[in-house]
Amino acid sequence: MTDEVDPRAIRGKKPLAPQWHDLRDAHNAAVELLQIGDVDTATRNLRDVLAALEGTDDLSAWDLRARAQLNLASALEGVDTAAALEMTDEAIATASAVVARDGDEYGTRTVLSGALLSRAQTLAARDRLDDALAQISLAEEVLGAHEIEQADLMRFSAHNIRTGLLIFLGRLEEADAEARRSLAAALVVDPRLAVHAYMNLGAIAQRTGDDQAAWEFTDLAARLQGDDSDVVAAQIAVENRARVAMQQHRFAEAEEGFLRAVDLAKAAGLRTRLAASRTGLAAVYLESGNPARAAKRLRELIADMDSTGAVHERREAYGFLGDAESKRGRFAVADEAYLAARDLTRSAHERCRVNLRRAEMQAEWASFTPGPRKRTERLTAGLHLAIPVLLATEALRGAFAPGPVRERWSLQVAAPARELAFRLAVTLGDGELLFALIENATASATLMAETIEARDAAATLTVVEPVPPVREAATTDAFADDLLPAAASGFVGVPSAATADLRFAPPPRVVAIPGQAPVLDAFIRAAEEEYGVTVRSERVVASW
Repeated sequence: MTDEVDPRAIRGKKPLAPQWHDLRDAHNAAVELLQIGDVDTATRNLRDVLAALEGTDDLSAWDLRARAQLNLASALEGVDTAAALEMTDEAIATASAVVARDGDEYGTRTVLSGALLSRAQTLAARDRLDDALAQISLAEEVLGAHEIEQADLMRFSAHNIRTGLLIFLGRLEEADAEARRSLAAALVVDPRLAVHAYMNLGAIAQRTGDDQAAWEFTDLAARLQGDDSDVVAAQIAVENRARVAMQQHRFAEAEEGFLRAVDLAKAAGLRTRLAASRTGLAAVYLESGNPARAAKRLRELIADMDSTGAVHERREAYGFLGDAESKRGRFAVADEAYLAARDLTRSAHERCRVNLRRAEMQAEWASFTPGPRKRTERLTAGLHLAIPVLLATEALRGAFAPGPVRERWSLQVAAPARELAFRLAVTLGDGELLFALIENATASATLMAETIEARDAAATLTVVEPVPPVREAATTDAFADDLLPAAASGFVGVPSAATADLRFAPPPRVVAIPGQAPVLDAFIRAAEEEYGVTVRSERVVASW
């Protein structure tokens, strides 16, 4: 296929030298094979193109070489991420050399930007998340510094890749904003690209407890993307429809959809989508009451996955395996799976979720344990998991702006952890701990004064009149430090454009009996160590 008839071709000011036209057409034909899922043939043909381009000093051939290297890296990513990363680095080096010698005469900066974004995806697949984020920023610097062809498409790709990374890192509010940027960018380039933004928004909604929004976004993505486009889009559409069917408990339809999605992903070499579809199929079996079949599928998936990459996919698979084995009553095996999932978490949010599932499993295990000593040990183990999860989740609320999203997310983990902690404390007959948990539940957060002072002079804090009675305002001396107790301040901060950075400081540690250490102190320190968050300030106050 020639540049003149290919709408996706990157056109430079200078044309490709005529002697390379046959190789250009062979390259474009290999790209077509990639798009229909014939990865093996495409890989062989791209290697042939690169071999034929060896030893020339013609810059137009170098530009073609960079394109071929980038597409070969894409083909390799589903098979060997190390080889894909090496080939991407070669594409970046080749494109950089062309740009350094002749500027963007051949449209090579577009190739360079694409290679940088491709490198970010491969780094993410190899669990180098910080490096991946830095790579996206580097690509955006290139896009911002130069006028290049397909810049809008590249910006969409940057937003879309960053959204996925932020979701994986548990930075959900940032992810939501980035997903909406990618949606706006998609509408500029090609509305069909919006399917990726809707998929991400659905994942964010699911993780923040908005099942209705998650279903709507997933359904919208499924309806937006038809089966008549390239193999990647077709696979995503089928997988999305299967996921919607599962959410609506249409399990037979969901099973059929995931099986088809598995076949499409396998044929196209889409490793990530293959793992996601196989995990979805196992989830269908689990939800429809067949945990043994789910466990079998998950073990097969884990055995097939790359142990040096696919971190997100392996974590999901191990987590579901823990759920399946727990439902089967194989609690020790379930705990091993949960521990494997925990070791693959890359954010405090995800670590909390896994450890909450472990805590619930320990409580369930205790209910099947006949011996009182062993039963008490398992109840205690569940308690020592649940309370730090509760404390950490309450602290992690500060990463969200005040509003329903924050509260839904908190209810997903904090509320079940609180209920479980209370239930286990009652079962164990620990009245002192139960009292401390009640005190913790009624504790007030405190506003950080420096965040108020940091806002520019034009910013104002919206004030909501409190319901009477209200205590008299305290004197200035009472708040000599930089923390203003929200409960005593007489106002409630409302989020707005001017107060988006308003956040809460950790509340003090509460002591029920003067002279004694706070009952929750050991749990607080365990939560801070395990999850890397500040749960309480070092200040200690009496509860009465």
